Amino acid sequence: MTAKLVLRTDDAGHAFDLADFDLNLLLVLNALLRCRNITRAGSEVGLSQPATSRALTRLREMFGDELLVRRNRAFELTELAEMLAPKVAAALENIGEIFSEHIPGPERFAVAMPDYLALLLVGNLTGYFREVSPSTVFLPVIGSRNILSQLEAGSLDIALGLAEDAPAGFYCRKLPAVPAVALVREGHPAGEGALSWQDLGRFLSIRIGSGANAGFGEVHDGLEALRPQAGETLSVPDIHTAAQLVQDTDAVLVLPGPSARYLASRYSLRALAPPGEVAAPGYQVSLIWHERWHRSSIHAGVRSMIASYVLEGA
Repeated sequence: MTAKLVLRTDDAGHAFDLADFDLNLLLVLNALLRCRNITRAGSEVGLSQPATSRALTRLREMFGDELLVRRNRAFELTELAEMLAPKVAAALENIGEIFSEHIPGPERFAVAMPDYLALLLVGNLTGYFREVSPSTVFLPVIGSRNILSQLEAGSLDIALGLAEDAPAGFYCRKLPAVPAVALVREGHPAGEGALSWQDLGRFLSIRIGSGANAGFGEVHDGLEALRPQAGETLSVPDIHTAAQLVQDTDAVLVLPGPSARYLASRYSLRALAPPGEVAAPGYQVSLIWHERWHRSSIHAGVRSMIASYVLEGA
């Protein structure tokens, strides 16, 4: 059984089925209503005068109205045709927009990310939207919770973090591992090169947030695996507080390499990579997004930019 789309019923109660209507006739009808001349209307849509006349006959039968009537050697629109003219023009404009290659950008684009990655990304993503979609407002979201729920609801577009098991309906692209780098103050004992990477555990370790999952709910930031575990730990609320403590004390802050180097230049800190014979802990983060945006060109461009800056830095 085939379902029918009923557009309207006539005075006798007969249903009008879209399947019975040749949508190409809309083009002819629009030309006839505007030109009020069969020859000119046919020329506009690429039809001969006889073909246009046959189309007008079909339209008259479908609408039960003459549509165009001759008055003093010219055609005038009937009352029904006058009412149809703006509706037909609007319908064709809407159909054109459906098949247009131009897809308007979103009103806003929200990305949830830890603040140490926001250092690398916010300025570049703002510039990206200014270039490709000036009407889009870019919203960096720091310290949000219930990330997957917000992605599903549409209040977030992309999240950066680690999800142990992203449910069906989500894409989760894990980026290649980035070597970790330790930040210390200038003149720090660890900067003399006599201490191994493991020996960094002797110093106060700075943790951003109150725990491994702080601020990300079911999506965590992945930093916990990088920190030296042996020594005392101090939790701070944000990356700038952490950098200030490192600058003023013997504390150690371990971050992915690009973020660490950016922070080192900003706060005049020392960036320490492990000795050559010691493998640095690898930092990994995933791009997580809902399947509804998977084929969006703007969304794909944002994902590509994020990946390049997380892996390579500014």
